[in-house]
Amino acid sequence: MANMIQNATKTREIAPAGKSISAVMNSILDGEGMRKRFDELLGKRAPQFISSIISMVNADPQLQKAMYEAPNTVVQAALKAAMYDLPIDPALGYAYIVAFNNKKKDADGNEFWKTEASFIMGYKGMTQLAVRSGVYSRIPDAVDVREGELKKYDRLTGDLEFEWVEDEDEREKLPIIGYAGYFRLLNGAEKMVYMTKKQIERHEEKNRKGKYKSKGWREDFDAMAKKTVLRRLISKYGLMSIDYRMDAGRQEVAMAQAIALGDFSEVATPVIPEDSYVVDGDTGELMGEGSTEESLQQENSSVGA
Repeated sequence: MANMIQNATKTREIAPAGKSISAVMNSILDGEGMRKRFDELLGKRAPQFISSIISMVNADPQLQKAMYEAPNTVVQAALKAAMYDLPIDPALGYAYIVAFNNKKKDADGNEFWKTEASFIMGYKGMTQLAVRSGVYSRIPDAVDVREGELKKYDRLTGDLEFEWVEDEDEREKLPIIGYAGYFRLLNGAEKMVYMTKKQIERHEEKNRKGKYKSKGWREDFDAMAKKTVLRRLISKYGLMSIDYRMDAGRQEVAMAQAIALGDFSEVATPVIPEDSYVVDGDTGELMGEGSTEESLQQENSSVGA
């Protein structure tokens, strides 16, 4: 699947000058045979998905610029969303195609700026892929933690104890001190993670592209902070799947528990099933077979929406 995406996006890096956005998109989606590849991924839903790409680009000047300067990145990002079977309408919150102004170097070593598109998995997208795995009795989620609610935090074991303020009006008056994530497996095993607000702010500063916060962080810090905690929870301890599963088998649940608890003693050969995945911490994308312990523990990126 990954090779198909790479081969599908071997197009001209710069769109011909003078062409309209519609002409550029049509030449790529039709002239390069992209519709056939979308058909392979989405079947009857391909026309609707392609229409959503066109509408999204037409509504975003930055994506229009990316379509002119690096059209292959827009198509590659869309193909990733199609592979994960996630809608790219930004209003839905499952997945985003975001344009970034990236610094590049030409053959002579001269620096220049180029607008490129990237696929960013949204909060609801990560939750959706967790649901599809069929291994959770409580789907991974994250919440804010207010002053006075955190009663105990064991850094070694990760055990957390909270005393939540039940009165919502009173709770809203309290400052946010951090964010916590949680999931429970079908066999009862559970995992929690916690990050202070300062840790999340430092994380954003470390991973931002450019000097300033991205649009997502500027406009909705709370949502981005929850997404950061959720991504850390799933990338280190969770399992996700592209395919829908009504019921997970014993091996899948055992594998999820082993990852969550860091104890593989009950799993003789802890191999992630072919259609089960974990989130790549740096990109928000999915990793399949061959994922290493080092990659599971990478910091998650905070770019994008």
